[in-house]
Amino acid sequence: MGYYPIIWSPIAKSSYYNILEYLEHHWTIKEIEAFFNRTEEVLEHISVNPLLFPYSKEGSIHKCVLLKQVSLFYRIKANNVELLVFWDTRQDPAKLVL
Repeated sequence: MGYYPIIWSPIAKSSYYNILEYLEHHWTIKEIEAFFNRTEEVLEHISVNPLLFPYSKEGSIHKCVLLKQVSLFYRIKANNVELLVFWDTRQDPAKLVL
């Protein structure tokens, strides 16, 4: 069984760090660690099976709900998995551009 390398887009990196920064101000250390661990676990699963999570409304883009408040959007590109954005679901959905 092969693994798909995970590629972080610049937007994915920036949105992930923005969410972590928000969490540092509003959540406990235990909750932040749970988010971090959940993200790592999901990335491992996606690396092994990129079709694990359903397609979003956009068609070729997959959506994974990490927490009730945070979703991850990604796509399979060549033999890689490209992370597109970590989305705070409390934001206006009209602002989500994939």
